Amino acid sequence: MHKLKVTKMQVIASVLIAVLAVITGGLGLYGLNSRISQDGEALLENMRLQAILNTAGSGAVDAYVAAEKAAATAKAREAGGGMSAVREASAKAEEEALAKAAELGIGAVDLSSIDTAPLGDALGVLAAAQQVYFAEEAAAQAAYVEEHADEAEAVVEDDAAEAVSADDDGSDSMDMEIEEETVDLSGFVATEEMNRLAAEVDEAYLGLCEQLKVVFPALTDDVLTSLKATITGIVAQQGDTFESQYDRAYAASGLNPGLSGTIMRQGRTLALSAVGLLILAAAVLLYIPLVEKMGVPRLIIGLFFILLCLLAMILGLSLPTQLSNTLVRLGMNGVLVLAMLPGIQCGISLNLGLPIGIIGGLIGGLLCIELGMTGFTGLFFAIAVGLVISAVTGWLYGMLLNRLKGDEMSVTTYVGFSIVSLMCIAWLVLPFKSPVMKWPLGNGLRTTIGLQSAYKHVLNDFLSFKVLGITIPTGLLLFFALCCFLMWLFMRSKTGIAMSAAGANPRFASATGINVDKMRIIGTTLSTMLAAVGIIVYGQSYGFMQLYQAPRQMGFLAASAILIGGATTSRAKISHVIVGTFLFQGVLTLGMPVANALVPQSTISETLRILISNGIILYALTKSGGATRG
Repeated sequence: MHKLKVTKMQVIASVLIAVLAVITGGLGLYGLNSRISQDGEALLENMRLQAILNTAGSGAVDAYVAAEKAAATAKAREAGGGMSAVREASAKAEEEALAKAAELGIGAVDLSSIDTAPLGDALGVLAAAQQVYFAEEAAAQAAYVEEHADEAEAVVEDDAAEAVSADDDGSDSMDMEIEEETVDLSGFVATEEMNRLAAEVDEAYLGLCEQLKVVFPALTDDVLTSLKATITGIVAQQGDTFESQYDRAYAASGLNPGLSGTIMRQGRTLALSAVGLLILAAAVLLYIPLVEKMGVPRLIIGLFFILLCLLAMILGLSLPTQLSNTLVRLGMNGVLVLAMLPGIQCGISLNLGLPIGIIGGLIGGLLCIELGMTGFTGLFFAIAVGLVISAVTGWLYGMLLNRLKGDEMSVTTYVGFSIVSLMCIAWLVLPFKSPVMKWPLGNGLRTTIGLQSAYKHVLNDFLSFKVLGITIPTGLLLFFALCCFLMWLFMRSKTGIAMSAAGANPRFASATGINVDKMRIIGTTLSTMLAAVGIIVYGQSYGFMQLYQAPRQMGFLAASAILIGGATTSRAKISHVIVGTFLFQGVLTLGMPVANALVPQSTISETLRILISNGIILYALTKSGGATRG
């Protein structure tokens, strides 16, 4: 057994963090438990009551001032005064009424100065009626959403198409965030049951108003009617949590909840923070072996991904939804990242010329649409055509790289950019006729072509199911797993072993009779063919194909993912592909909504996306060498 490498400072730091985690976790559990106790219920009720009293008190002052102004105005008119005298009397009456209201405390009532039992009972009846109404409303809206899901999907597709079309060069369009399909509820109409329950809410509100009139005699029915939305909004809202109820009541009541109340409010945050601190303590204690096993970049990004998951839960984001999107992005990008593996193993390093294979896959997809094929038939036809085209171009590409040994990374970058630029002309002159693909006016193909009529989501939807709210895109993940398995088999075949040997030590391989140039061509061709398959899988999952400049950055993104997974420019494994793709796409998927939640009404999410993606790309471009095969 190997002795665990741990320094004294690591142990001390880890123990201190663990102690902090225990304290934080204890406070969090106390806060969560207090929420469901009588103390928690009493705290919320008192804060809500004071918030309602403050709101009603303001209304009482307004009603009192309005009555005094009306009396003064009427008296001035009876005295025969003109408009100037009436206005002067009204202004003087308002000033005096406000001063008198403050002196008499008409709008200021403290909970300790009144009998809160009748008011609390009325508040409880109103809260219960609202909760029943909101439950029925949520169920009715869910049924409406399910009924109009197809319309929502069409809106998402249109929005995505417009977003891509708005991008002048399309360079980043293939790394866009997966949008969640949301139904526009503007056409939703309340059901009969909702109307009946709304009437019960109105009746309960009238009961609360009667109690408020006892506390504030100056209140009128008109004022209470105008305050209905504010007061009922304080009492309950759809989708309420303890935090949302607490925040509303705290903002409107001005009460100091004390330390125990603050711990109740932050209980969930404290508990999740304790989990994060325990993970950090373990990372500090096991830092040396973790770095040796995972490497610094993968360890940092892994911890950052865990941090984003915790922040998503703390901020109230739907973690199952974000994890569902992460799994989709794992499957849709996985094959493209897998295309890097044979290139690295055969000795050409990072194949940044993936656009060569991507072009072949795009042509296969275009032919599928042109011939009117749909479903799995269309998908496999596109893959077959893409494989044929990319096999030819990949072989020629491999021959080119054999003539330029030593400068493969630069050459692959320039070749990838060049083929994209060349195809920008080809997309304008290729003789496709389908109206789905052509511009309405003029010649050439659209920048973005929808796959609704071809093979959109056929893999995503195949055998998909939900677990704990997380949608598992079974077909997509199975296809990715199949590609990984076939690559694993190939790498253990005679040709695969010879290819790896040629990439690891060309001179030794040549001395043993291996044709190094041929192995390099095989690896390059295989990488190009996987790129063709990868872009078809990506397109069916995304719902669109994007032409012109869109494929230009795909090689960099794939290279970044596999390197983050633990690969080097001279050594790669299937596990590097899977882990790297999950971490890379997971950080991108969670980073944007978390940033939006932390800084609302800002463009920080887009800034964060650029920093994360381009930062990792920079790491990919600067990383060279590393562990070699033994």
